[in-house]
Amino acid sequence: MLTAEDYGFAFNYAHDWFWATTAGFGLAFILTTLLLALDRRRIAGESVWLKPLKFALSLFIHFLTLTLLTGGLSIELRQRGFLTATAIAACLAAAFEILYIGFRAARQERSHFNLASPVARLMYALMALGAVVLTLAAGILAGYIFLDPGFAGGAGLRWGSVLGLSLGTLMTLITAFAMGGALSHHVGQEAAGAPKMPVTGWSLTVGDRRPAHFVATHVMQVLPVAGLIFDQVLLPPLATALVALLAGLSVLLTVWLFREAGQGRPIFRVRHR
Repeated sequence: MLTAEDYGFAFNYAHDWFWATTAGFGLAFILTTLLLALDRRRIAGESVWLKPLKFALSLFIHFLTLTLLTGGLSIELRQRGFLTATAIAACLAAAFEILYIGFRAARQERSHFNLASPVARLMYALMALGAVVLTLAAGILAGYIFLDPGFAGGAGLRWGSVLGLSLGTLMTLITAFAMGGALSHHVGQEAAGAPKMPVTGWSLTVGDRRPAHFVATHVMQVLPVAGLIFDQVLLPPLATALVALLAGLSVLLTVWLFREAGQGRPIFRVRHR
C-alpha cells in the first residue's frame, strides 16, 4: 500500500487526492452530526442536517474505498495522469455536492428535487453532473484494476473490486437517474406522517427507489470486502466463483428492489391510518 513517504502528499497522484477527500468527508460527518444535535429545524419532518450527514458518511465510505483500492495498483498504473485527472474531477465534484447540500440545509431548503428558481434548477443540474463524475471514477478505477497484473491482492479481492466497482457504477447511475428524472424517491403518494424505516427514512407505505439505490451504491464496498475475506479461507478459483455469485445476487436484488418500488410497493408494508 502507498505510504506518505512515497508521494509526500504533494497532490500529484490520484491516491493523494482520494486520501485528502476521505479525510475531508470524515470531518464533514463529524460536523453535520454536531449540527444535527444542536439545530432543531426540520424539513418534511426530518432534521435539516440529516441529508448532509447521510451524504457525508456515504461519500466518506466511497472515497475510502477508492483510496484503499488505488493503493493496491502497481506503481506504473498508480502514477498515470488520466487516473489522477479522474481523481481530481471526482474529488471536486464531491466537494461541490456536499457544500451545496450543506448550504441548502443551513437555509432550511431542499437541495434535491428543488426547481423553485432558475438558480435552483441550474444547481440541481450541476449536482446531477457531479454525481455522474464521482460515480464514473469508480468504474474507471475498476478498469485499471482489471488491466493491472501487479494488483496487490488475491483473486477474490481483485474480482470483487472489478465487479463491485463496475456493476456498482452502472446500477448507481440507473437508480439515481430514475429518482432524479421523477423528481421523487417515491412511487405513489406518501401521506403526511406516514411511517418510515428507522435511520434510513425509507417509506413503509409506498414504493421507494432508495433501497435499490443503496444496494447499487454499496456493492462497491461489499464485493471487495467479501473477496478479501474469501482470499483468506479459500483457494483462488473458489474465491473468484463466490465473488461472481455474490455479484450476480447483488444485481438480482437491485433489480427486484427497483421493480418493487416501480410498482408502488415498499420493502415492508405498514398500514397507515
